[in-house]
Amino acid sequence: MHIRYASLFAVALTAALICGCGEKKTGESTSASAKTAQPVAIEMWHYFAGDHEKAIKELADRFMKENPGISVRTIYQGRPPELSQKLAGALAASPPNNPTVSTVYETWTSDYVSKGYLDAAQDHFAGPDGMSPEEQDDIIKGFREACSYDGKMVTLPFNKSIYVLYLNMDKLAKAGFTTAPKTLQELKDAVIKTTVEADGRVMTFGMGMMPTSEAFTTLFFASGGEYLNAEGKMAFDSEEGLAALGFLKELHHPKHYLYVSTDYMNMPFGNEQVAMFIYSSASFPYNEKSVGNKFKWEVAPIPGLGVKTPRYVMQGTNIGIFKNKSEAERAAAWKLVKFLASTPSQVYWIKHTGYMPIRYSMLKNPEMMEYLKNNPRYAAASSLVLTNQGKQEPKLAVWDGIRENITQMVDQVLSKGADPKQQLAATQAKAQERVDRAAKR
Repeated sequence: MHIRYASLFAVALTAALICGCGEKKTGESTSASAKTAQPVAIEMWHYFAGDHEKAIKELADRFMKENPGISVRTIYQGRPPELSQKLAGALAASPPNNPTVSTVYETWTSDYVSKGYLDAAQDHFAGPDGMSPEEQDDIIKGFREACSYDGKMVTLPFNKSIYVLYLNMDKLAKAGFTTAPKTLQELKDAVIKTTVEADGRVMTFGMGMMPTSEAFTTLFFASGGEYLNAEGKMAFDSEEGLAALGFLKELHHPKHYLYVSTDYMNMPFGNEQVAMFIYSSASFPYNEKSVGNKFKWEVAPIPGLGVKTPRYVMQGTNIGIFKNKSEAERAAAWKLVKFLASTPSQVYWIKHTGYMPIRYSMLKNPEMMEYLKNNPRYAAASSLVLTNQGKQEPKLAVWDGIRENITQMVDQVLSKGADPKQQLAATQAKAQERVDRAAKR
C-alpha cells in the first residue's frame, strides 16, 4: 500500500477504535415497532441505476430471505429531481400513493418533517427491533447530525459519498509533479502544466469540470468556507468564496485549461482528455471501468487555501419511513431500514458502489478490512469520512433552490467569464431572499 494511503488508513482505524464516544441517545417506544405477524408488502423508491440498482435489489432479496413474511419491491424513479417530484406528487395525491420507504435528501426531509410526513427512526429505537445507544453512536457523527431534526433522528444514513480529487499520475509526472497538489495555487499550476496542446488544439485539459454548484462548493469547503454564519445568514460572499470562484475564472478565461461539460467525467478521464477532476467517491466503479490499466490514477483531498481547516463535501441520501402507512407496514419498513444500515449490508453495498462507510465499526469487519487493504484509493477517501473531515451542505428546505442559484453563478463565470466578485454578491443576495421568504411562511 502506498505510504500516504497507509497512514490515512491508520488514522481512520484509530478514529474508529476510539469512537464509541458521542452522545448517548435514548429512544422512544412505538407500537409500530411490533413484529409483523401477517405477511406485508412494502415499496421502496430510490434513484439507483445500473450496477447500483442491481446492488439494492440484491440487498432487498437478502432481507426477504431473512424476513419471509415481508415482501419488498424496490422501484427506480429516475434521478434525484425526478424522485423528488414523484414523491411530492404521491404525497399530495388524494388519497396519497407514496411508498412506505424511500431514499431522501436532507433538504427534502426538512420539508417532510415540517409537514409531519415521516415516521421518525428514533421512535423505533426502544421497540422490539430497536437500536441500542451503542449502535446509534456507531453511526458516524456527521451522518447522525444530518439525519437529526430538533435533536431527534428522523432517518438513517444509507448511500453516502465524499468528494475527492481524481488524478492521472502519469500525466502529472510528465508535467513534473510527483505528488498531488495540496493548495489551490499548487492545483492551478498543475492544471496549467498538464494541459497539452498539439497542432493548435488541446489534446489534454488539465482539469475536467461540470458547471454545477459542486464546482464551487468543493473548493469553497476545502478552503474552510461556511455557507451560513453564526446568525444563520448566508455568508459565502467571502474570501474563501472569492478564491473558489476566482480559481474557475482564471483557469477558463481568457485561455481554456478546463474541459467543461454537463456529462460525467469518468469517460474523459479514462480517455485521457482530462488529467484531473473533482467528483464524488461514487464515481470509483465507473473510473475503474473507464481507466482499466491504461495509466496510474489516484485520489487525494481537494486542495484549498491552506489557511483554515479544510472540509470535504459529503452527499447522498438517507432512508425515511412515511407515517401515513399502516402499523404493520411501518414496522416492516423499520426492519428494512435497520437491515440496510447494518454493517454486513453496508459492506456489500460499498464493495459494489464505492459509497462511503456509515459506521465506525465497519473497519473491524474482516471483509471490509480486506477491501480497504486491496483498494488504497477507497481507503484514502473513506479516511476523510471516518476522521470526521466531511461536511454536508445546509439542510434547509430551500437549499435545492439555492443550489440552482449557485449553479447559475458557476455557469456565468465559466461560460461568460463573469466577474466573480459581482456574481458572489448577487448570488448571496438571491440565496438570502429565499431563506427570508421561507421564514415568513
